[in-house]
Amino acid sequence: VNGPGEMADADFGYVGGAPNKINLYVGKQAIKFNIPEAEAVERLVDLIREHGKWVEPELDGVAGIST
Repeated sequence: VNGPGEMADADFGYVGGAPNKINLYVGKQAIKFNIPEAEAVERLVDLIREHGKWVEPELDGVAGIST
């Protein structure tokens, strides 16, 4: 998203902070700051897991993936 206002209904999110850094949000509250962009997705998933909200994606039917 472009800013906290755009994720008003989101449970979790990240927004660009300093150059090449992001801030992680729970709801509208920033809780982790200056995370390198390269770590953004992994750290967001970790945050969602910490809050017990992570659900493993279904992989059945995805091209080239068998379970």
